[in-house]
Amino acid sequence: MSADFLILCGGLGTRLRSVTGETPKVMAEVQGEPFLDFLIRYLIKQGAKRIILCAGYKAESMAAHYKEKFKEIDIEMSIEPSPLGTGGALKHAERFVKSDMVFGLNGDCFTPVNYVALLSAHQQTKALATLVGVRIDGNKDFGTLEMNAKDEIVAFKEKFETKEVQYISAGIYCFKKELFAMMPSEKFSIEYDLFPKLIGKGFYGHKVDAPFIDIGTPERFEWAKKHLAEMLG
Repeated sequence: MSADFLILCGGLGTRLRSVTGETPKVMAEVQGEPFLDFLIRYLIKQGAKRIILCAGYKAESMAAHYKEKFKEIDIEMSIEPSPLGTGGALKHAERFVKSDMVFGLNGDCFTPVNYVALLSAHQQTKALATLVGVRIDGNKDFGTLEMNAKDEIVAFKEKFETKEVQYISAGIYCFKKELFAMMPSEKFSIEYDLFPKLIGKGFYGHKVDAPFIDIGTPERFEWAKKHLAEMLG
């Protein structure tokens, strides 16, 4: 696939410390393997040829692990000199990007997205950026996406409890390389400091009805350990 994949891997995983100790969140073991291994393996099946790991906490151990794995693809390490936030980590990795189109992913989440279909939808709308929205029935734990009839994102809503169908961010997005020019060269959040500024500038949602895994809490991590393998098929 003619797009580089940038995976955010710098999180400390503080809320998981009770079950994973000092292990970086994305390296927490699920059925005997790091969670990130499952994610990378899925991306390879989807056609990924080049993956850039945006790492920070314990990046050296992560680099050593992936030096010996997945030799069939090119894996680069973009290591933050200090915590840069989700947006700053992406901007710091710009120097490694070789493709005109880029996928960005949160390394602690998984949704079985068809990346060819996502890229096609992104190109058809001529979007600047496209964010995957996962359908959930009822919600109290996540902020939601508000989209118009053309699936343009018009607002982000804070989390609230409801039983109605909602779309939440899957932590997966596709964007043109030119978007890097809109990012500051400092610590910032892509979710709070960049995405809201893209509204009205060609920012689209890509709706999917698929399972969503977020290993950010011990409860969600336990659920992932039981169900991730069956989701991957």
